[in-house]
Amino acid sequence: MSPTDWYELAKQKVDTFLSLLDPELEVTVEQIGIKPYDHDEEYESYVLLFAHPSNDMLHWSMEINPSLDFIDNELETTVRNIYAQRMQ
Repeated sequence: MSPTDWYELAKQKVDTFLSLLDPELEVTVEQIGIKPYDHDEEYESYVLLFAHPSNDMLHWSMEINPSLDFIDNELETTVRNIYAQRMQ
């Protein structure tokens, strides 16, 4: 699968539980430019971008491990943990 496919699959998984955490929290797949500190060349990558219309603490980006094991078994726990930390 391409990187875009992995992130779209991860977004689909997140969409299955995100409204249970917060009905206003949204997730999108975004392409971003990354410029490493030790290199001059920028490269493109993808992230899951989480956003909430009224709570700035609930805005974050997240890279994923592009594997079915991560998406099926770790992604939900990871997102829930980040959400809980940001709500403290």
